[in-house]
Amino acid sequence: MFAIIIGIIVIVLIFLWYMWFLQRKNASTLNKLKDQTDRLKKATLDEKIKKLEEMKLAGASKDRFNQLKDSYREQVDQVLTNILKQMRAAEYKNTEFKVFGSANELKRVNVEVTAFEQKISEISKGFEDLLASNELNATHSEELQKQYQSLRKQVLTQSFSYGPATDKLEDELSEIANLLDQEKQLTDKGDHIEASQYLDDVKLKLGLITDQLKVIEPLYHDLNEVFPGQVDEIKFVYQKLVKQYFQFKDDIIQQISEVQDEIEESNKKLGDLNFDAVNTNNEDIKQRIDDLYETLTLEIDGKKDVLKEQKPVLDYLNHAVFQHNRLDKRIQKLEEEYILADKTVKTFDDNFATLNEIRQEYDADVQGIADKKVIFSEVRDDFKEIVKHLDDIEASEKSINDDLNQMLSSERIARNSVDEYAKRLEIQKKMIEQLRLNGLPDDYLDYFYMVYDEINKLYDELDAKQINMEDISKQVIVTQEDLSNLVEKTKKLKYNVLLSEKLLQYANRYASKNPEFSDQLIRARALFDTDYNYDEAVEVISKALESVESGSVERIKETINA
Repeated sequence: MFAIIIGIIVIVLIFLWYMWFLQRKNASTLNKLKDQTDRLKKATLDEKIKKLEEMKLAGASKDRFNQLKDSYREQVDQVLTNILKQMRAAEYKNTEFKVFGSANELKRVNVEVTAFEQKISEISKGFEDLLASNELNATHSEELQKQYQSLRKQVLTQSFSYGPATDKLEDELSEIANLLDQEKQLTDKGDHIEASQYLDDVKLKLGLITDQLKVIEPLYHDLNEVFPGQVDEIKFVYQKLVKQYFQFKDDIIQQISEVQDEIEESNKKLGDLNFDAVNTNNEDIKQRIDDLYETLTLEIDGKKDVLKEQKPVLDYLNHAVFQHNRLDKRIQKLEEEYILADKTVKTFDDNFATLNEIRQEYDADVQGIADKKVIFSEVRDDFKEIVKHLDDIEASEKSINDDLNQMLSSERIARNSVDEYAKRLEIQKKMIEQLRLNGLPDDYLDYFYMVYDEINKLYDELDAKQINMEDISKQVIVTQEDLSNLVEKTKKLKYNVLLSEKLLQYANRYASKNPEFSDQLIRARALFDTDYNYDEAVEVISKALESVESGSVERIKETINA
């Protein structure tokens, strides 16, 4: 029980200590707030208000001043009074030991004092801006006046650099002068804020004119000096060339007139300060002038090249005709003994027609040069085309000549080949004769005589009045292949004959021992002696021998050396 009482006493003492501590804390906060409000009350703005009233403000400046002054009076008379009232209430509660209520009250007071201080600072700044506006405007106005006078002097003294844009520039400068006059009037009346707006407009317009001058000068330089100078030069050169009887595909006078019209149009647009349009026009003018220079240069260079190439082209043409005629004589001579390929004859005839066309074209160009009625760039292109055609003809006729040489070479090769084929055929014949056979298989004889006829036909074609080497060359290849096949057939025939003879001879030992074998032997001999079917004779007797003596056929084959 005693412990409980002691505990209660301790809790009460702690609570009383906390209440005392909170009261002291509230008192400290209150003292700080009193010091802050005292400082704010001493920092009055009455002196600034008095100075501004003496300035006799007007217009927007006066409206701004009245707004700030009313706001200041409201803060001092209402807001600050209410803050002081709340502070006294908080102080009373704290002395009455209503520390929690006092603490809450002081928190609200602290927020309001901070807001009051910020608001007073804003109002003070507004008054300072108004006080400074007159002096600031005066300084700013003086600077802008100097810039204006400098720009005006530049435009007036250097109007030759701005051409048709000068009038518009002077209008803009007059507008700036008017703005400066209005600014002065507003300043004299005391409307410094409105005057500041005019000064901002002046600054903006002065910057615009400064930038415009940087753009105008190079544009007008092109229109006033560069382009006219180039056009005069083009006119001079053109007239000089005309006197020298130069001809042109295009109407140069019309093109020069169009350039001059576009220069005039650009000047008008420059007078309206339409810089984008002027820039676009100027780029087009540059291109047109470049094209005119290129046209004149093209014809000047064209004449030089034409006069330089006229004789070499003629020499090349004469050379091509000479070569063609020489090839023509060779072809005519060869055609007496050979049938030439249609493609070769057609190509040669086409070349002849082309040479005639080239000659006519060259003669027409040369006559035009003599008559002073040609466009030299076109003649130069004609000469280039002529040289190209002559190159093609030269290559074509070299190919034709090579083909003719190849044809003669092919004839020699063909004759040698046919002689070789005839010898090989004779060898095949002698090989068969050495076998002393009663007869030969029909298919072999047919193939032999087919090759024989092919060789004789080649001899006939090679001895013809007109040799067709294209056909002969193809037939030589066919005959060579057929002869190779005949050689293989002869080799096979010889082998089967020798093998048949040995097999039949060996088979005699079994003729009387086996009736069935004897029948097969008789059949095989009939195939050999009567039918001349040596392949089947080998097959029949081989099968019969293997049935009575396995391995005998292979043994006999090893003895054959065909």
